[in-house]
Amino acid sequence: MTPANLALDGRIVLVAGAGGDLGAVAAEACASAGATVILLGRTLAKLEASYDRIVQRGGPVPLLAPMDLAAATPEQFGAITASIESQFGALHGLIHCAAHMDYLGPLRDVTDNQWSQALDVNLSGAFRLTRSLLPLLTASEAAAAVFVTDTEAERRRGYWGPYAVAKAGLEAFARILADEYGSAGSLRVNLFAPGPIGTRLRRKAFPAEAAANPAALAPYFIDLMRSDSPYANGVRVAPASGQPSVIEENF
Repeated sequence: MTPANLALDGRIVLVAGAGGDLGAVAAEACASAGATVILLGRTLAKLEASYDRIVQRGGPVPLLAPMDLAAATPEQFGAITASIESQFGALHGLIHCAAHMDYLGPLRDVTDNQWSQALDVNLSGAFRLTRSLLPLLTASEAAAAVFVTDTEAERRRGYWGPYAVAKAGLEAFARILADEYGSAGSLRVNLFAPGPIGTRLRRKAFPAEAAANPAALAPYFIDLMRSDSPYANGVRVAPASGQPSVIEENF
């Protein structure tokens, strides 16, 4: 691998959900641009597959960070932060691709477990991970955090239940975080809302849909992570605005 422009050379980027279709694209795109990537996700085998592809293409050797965001403890979040600080001394980027959606139906039929899983992965897990990493991010040069969202967060249509609620909360969290750190210039926080993307879970929900290949989004992740990013703080980047977005599994 010899990219024409190593836009992320020397930068450290953590990708949550790096074993999923979109998370793998984000991780491998950043590595192709020179970043050392921390692959965080629930399923070790899928993280290892991303790891192998990055190494085979000549990218910087990634760090594996197996974690189930729905069940992680404060100690586990602290351990990952300490490991990054010990090994790299900095963290320049966070991309939150991990998400969970296993129910479409009326709110009256949502179980406690379905509700908890959706919020724990899509919202609470993102908050807890970000909170743990904030000291490293804000101490690093031109750091950026990106949260993958969905147009269902704005539409709030019936039958999308806990997933839409969690994504709406994620958008509010990201916008508040952007407002808190934007004036200080110590952290750039943005939302990324892809159009319909052919991930494994989306194909299960919409088998007849002609969705785009997730690989088409690779340049966006690189641009969002660059120290000279074309995106200002607090932006909602939507390549296919107005359409249902990615539904990604928690990997």
